[in-house]
Amino acid sequence: MGGRLGRAAGGSYRPGRPGRPGKRLKADPQLRAELELCERYGIPHSRFLGEDGRWSDLDRAKALAWQQWQRSVCPDCRTRLDEWDPATGGHQHAYVTDTVRCPGCELIAQERHQVPEGRAGYGVKITLLPRAAYEALRPEAPAASGR
Repeated sequence: MGGRLGRAAGGSYRPGRPGRPGKRLKADPQLRAELELCERYGIPHSRFLGEDGRWSDLDRAKALAWQQWQRSVCPDCRTRLDEWDPATGGHQHAYVTDTVRCPGCELIAQERHQVPEGRAGYGVKITLLPRAAYEALRPEAPAASGR
């Protein structure tokens, strides 16, 4: 992975120097993917890299930089404002839309119409189960072909 966060975008990282970790996150999608996994599993980045796993100053700096990065991401479209802003190195057409139909989401939307309105429908959750798991849970359910 190269210099890790310790060598952020052409310089060396110094704890307490604001802005430095974010530059590395912006430039390094591999580091973003690694820190996302570290967050999910609650481990320091050094452990992910195969070291002893104690939280070092650098691990803490990376975790704080990741938290700051996550706060700058739109929760809906998952982009960041600076990606769109030419003044910050972005581009006004940084992304394009693409339409994809998910059969699972389509099935959930169809089933949602079967949920009663009002109190009878409160708390109803619609989930997807693999067919084999559903049939194992409900052996009386008829096996559907093609659905």
